[in-house]
Amino acid sequence: IYPTIRFRIPMIEAVLRVTLPCSWVTEVTSEFGATLSVVEQKPASGRTLQSLVEIDPGASDPNAIVESPRSNPFVHGVEAIVPPKGKILATLLVDNCHACRELAHSDCFLTDATATGGGGLEWRLLAPRRSSIESLVGTLQKRGIPVELASIKNVKGSGGLTDRPARVLSLAYELGYFEFPKRINLTDLAKKVGVSKAALSETLRTGEEKILHAYFQGLMKRPR
Repeated sequence: IYPTIRFRIPMIEAVLRVTLPCSWVTEVTSEFGATLSVVEQKPASGRTLQSLVEIDPGASDPNAIVESPRSNPFVHGVEAIVPPKGKILATLLVDNCHACRELAHSDCFLTDATATGGGGLEWRLLAPRRSSIESLVGTLQKRGIPVELASIKNVKGSGGLTDRPARVLSLAYELGYFEFPKRINLTDLAKKVGVSKAALSETLRTGEEKILHAYFQGLMKRPR
């Protein structure tokens, strides 16, 4: 039996500034003055995360920057592409810190993470409701992790989705289709919506594409 769904199409966007004492990011940004962006993070084996990062070395030696996290006890592997000029692209296997673990268990989605001058990270998040952001901030504070809520606002998609696809996506989100592991599979979700698996798969794919397009179009217009 599935719960009654209240559709929440508007989302909450927030920026958190967090300081992670065990983070290798602190060393790279403080020691070398490099700028860093976390492109993607995903769970690896055990209690580790695989992080894909982009590093702008500035005037520093890019090879020295790549070597720095290899000596960090919280980093278990580093693979990097170091071009003669330009940004470094690196993959790191790192311990899953308390902050990352709490983020993964929250209702918030990390859309961007950038290292700050103070050796911390600036997280840009999307969440279905304001209380999700407030809950994450409270949990981090209880963990003793310095965190600042820099901004929070309502955001809406700039068109593109009709009412039904938006409702299907909202239903899929509420029932845990996008979680890992999924709380509902495509077959059961299709039965709930009343369409074939093929039709539902196409609706979800199209809806995800339009949401990502609208979001990243807005991101590209934002001064950085």
